[in-house]
Amino acid sequence: MKLLGAIGRNVFLMNHRRPRLAYPFTVLPQADTVRLVAGEDFRYTLTGPALETWLPDLLVRCTGKLTLDSLLASFDLQRRAQAQQIIERLYGERVLVDGPAAAAHVVRQYGRQVTGQGVLYERLCRELMPDEGRPSVNVLCQDRLDYAAALAAARKARLALEPFLWVSYGAQQRAYISPLFLADAGPCLGCLLRGFHRLSPAPEVYDALLRHGRDGLAFAAADFPVESLDILDALARWKLAQAEVKEPPAALFRLHVLERATMEVTTHRVFVDPDCPECRGGRP
Repeated sequence: MKLLGAIGRNVFLMNHRRPRLAYPFTVLPQADTVRLVAGEDFRYTLTGPALETWLPDLLVRCTGKLTLDSLLASFDLQRRAQAQQIIERLYGERVLVDGPAAAAHVVRQYGRQVTGQGVLYERLCRELMPDEGRPSVNVLCQDRLDYAAALAAARKARLALEPFLWVSYGAQQRAYISPLFLADAGPCLGCLLRGFHRLSPAPEVYDALLRHGRDGLAFAAADFPVESLDILDALARWKLAQAEVKEPPAALFRLHVLERATMEVTTHRVFVDPDCPECRGGRP
């Protein structure tokens, strides 16, 4: 039963991936053969009965915008199984990769749902009026290192199929404004925190903080200069505005880090963690 459950979960995850070609491949079809060529160094050949009649069109549509489930929706069961096997093989060869969150971005007008605690939370509550009549971007503001609460809030937004934004200055010496996390594409807050865990010189502290939060125990609130809060406020509202733009800048889907000592703001890519129990454990 465990094996069947694992197989079912893997199929679910594969069908909800948004594949795109890793390079600008030229697709060369001929009888029972499809070749992919990207420059002189990347060549890949697939063979099979009548493969040239359907595979080139499928590969051209692998732009990272559509889920595999959507790409295969018009196929019968036999063709779908064949296509899934090829897609898995191409993922294994790194011919196909997951599309970025930006490719899955859908333009719409969002409401704002702000939760959390601290001075910045109170400020954003005054500035951002909720709209109960439409989907919301869920914004969590934290002035403490309660990662369990942050993961719970992100999980709730993902299950509601709503975007999520995390703003935190609980680290005291720096503050974070997360990428706009989408419910069905790209990394999640769990992926980001697992990255922090891997890079930390004291990863066991992250484990202890998670246990502390899950046990419902208290956290000390950090203070942050008013001038730094002004920057965080402006960045958060800027990201919320860009969420409604047809072609948002790449910075919307990057982590912003504000250093308290220098007031320097840097941006960083956040990658999908293939072992993240939050999002890779099952997309909604």
